[in-house]
Amino acid sequence: MPSPEFRFYAITDRQRCAPRPLIEVVGELLDAGVRGFQIREKDLEPADLALLACPIVRLCRHHRARVLINSHLQVALDIGADGVHLPAAAQMRVEHRELLVGRSIHSLEEAEGEADFFVYSPIFPTPSKPGVPAKGLEGLRRVAQASPIPVFALGGVTPERVEGCLQAGAFGVAAISGLMRPEGAGVQARAYLEQLTGVLQR
Repeated sequence: MPSPEFRFYAITDRQRCAPRPLIEVVGELLDAGVRGFQIREKDLEPADLALLACPIVRLCRHHRARVLINSHLQVALDIGADGVHLPAAAQMRVEHRELLVGRSIHSLEEAEGEADFFVYSPIFPTPSKPGVPAKGLEGLRRVAQASPIPVFALGGVTPERVEGCLQAGAFGVAAISGLMRPEGAGVQARAYLEQLTGVLQR
């Protein structure tokens, strides 16, 4: 079973990056040291998703970064992505176990099913999930302690909140709105990575 080689997971949203092309923002994040990506563009049909993701996969491969495609296993296979990221309710089986499988969860009860890591959210209030109650660090702690596989914390996780998430048992952290911006993505990514490195090296 594969395991995540990254502690920081960048989840894309090309609309937040506009008017800058997503691949330019991804390039900036790669230069900053980000090595895990989820191409999440949920509004795209498979053909358009493949068209968007294919050059990103090539760029990430050059930097030895891992790329997962949201929900569409066949797109991931067709373009040579490293894996697929599934929603909590997905019943899909991934027979190609050389692929890395991530899964979104929002409760302890959902911390099951085929996956190599979970992304638990939202930990804090976030513009990506307006109106959804935050789970808090105690909720994260319960899930991380019960999960047999690594758990990433997502949702309102700023660089200043990284330490608390790791202390609560998170394997790493993930970000959408914290990174998907037309300017300053690399600076923000370095702030996350510095916090992660600082805690993990203690």
